[in-house]
Amino acid sequence: SKTIKFYDKLLSERNFFRVHQSHLINLEHLKKYIRGEGGYVLMSDGSTVAVSRRKKDSFMQKLTNG
Repeated sequence: SKTIKFYDKLLSERNFFRVHQSHLINLEHLKKYIRGEGGYVLMSDGSTVAVSRRKKDSFMQKLTNG
């Protein structure tokens, strides 16, 4: 079994982003970001994923820079 860190490195160049210690998302399926302390994202399948406070700044930078 592989760690999420392994998959984070493997998929980071393929438009995936690790938004939380235990969540790696495909940015192509991101529908909406809802602001908050860390906030959360709404995905195309209707699920929500929390964004950690630590990852929020780098996540917002990734969204604005593409």
